[in-house]
Amino acid sequence: MQADNKIQPLLTIAIPTFNRADFLDLCLTRIDEELESLSEDQRKLVKIYVSNNASTDNTVEVLLRHQLKAVGELEVVNNTENIGGERNVVQCYMSAKTPYVWVLGDDDVILERGLATVLNVLRQQDVDILSVGCKAYVDAYDEKVKFVGSRIKDGITVFSSAVPFTRRTNVNLTFISSLIVRSGCCNPDICEVVRGSNLPQMCWVSSLLRNGKLFATLDNLVIAAKANNSGGFSLVQVFGTNLQEITTLLFADRPLLAKIIQNGTIVNCFTGAILSLRNNQGNYTLENDLAVSLKNLYGANWRYYIFLSPLIFLPLFAAKIYNIFLKVLRRALLSFLI
Repeated sequence: MQADNKIQPLLTIAIPTFNRADFLDLCLTRIDEELESLSEDQRKLVKIYVSNNASTDNTVEVLLRHQLKAVGELEVVNNTENIGGERNVVQCYMSAKTPYVWVLGDDDVILERGLATVLNVLRQQDVDILSVGCKAYVDAYDEKVKFVGSRIKDGITVFSSAVPFTRRTNVNLTFISSLIVRSGCCNPDICEVVRGSNLPQMCWVSSLLRNGKLFATLDNLVIAAKANNSGGFSLVQVFGTNLQEITTLLFADRPLLAKIIQNGTIVNCFTGAILSLRNNQGNYTLENDLAVSLKNLYGANWRYYIFLSPLIFLPLFAAKIYNIFLKVLRRALLSFLI
């Protein structure tokens, strides 16, 4: 019993939320199920934190219900006014008093054994950033994954340098739910650089890439993210213009890191987004002239002509076939393309 009392929390799972009570309910239910599968000692390693951004739906009722039945420690902060999505995310990062913080989207879920796998890695490896495997789902989070030209893998890869880690993860470093980061590392000046970009996570990511000593990727599928469920912003503005500007600034003395992330955006982000926009899928703000915007951003980069231009200008049926080729190409030659 005395040993139990000495167990210190290791990880805070922090969830920013606004008016998505049904998604939040599922997210918290899955966390409870994951905690139930752990031993009593393992549960003591985890804290749950939810920042409710003055939701006007039944989010408060959902949170009260989960607080009453919570398997582990659940702290809820109900903002008295909507402070904006960006500041709400920052509040989640800043909330952590544990060595690590995992900011989880309210519409994302942890897959079976995902939490136990993450805890095992964090206890064995003194990493600064852990990037975990994720998949998109449409109807059910446990639906089977379909890969083209690839296979599902398990296992961890550890990097002692930021460059190969960034080459491996590139644009995925913008996906909050797939990142577990060391807490308490952020310089307030860096937060000012990213303010208004819709990419507040880059404050923490850039600090750790610059100053961290050990990084890891976990190929196991840990997160299921609801597909086509983000919105209210311009895709090209945020992941094109904004990301390019802030990475150039944040890595002014390490331009290779900026280039890797920017190249990853071309190779791994906009390809699927272009087809979704052409199919009128998703809730992203439809670009007035997608072709012009992307050409202005990336026209000097040869990757644009292989990965983006054909998907924009080919007939839609041909673009879909060409995209299958691109998926195979990425799997085979990703390190050379980024």
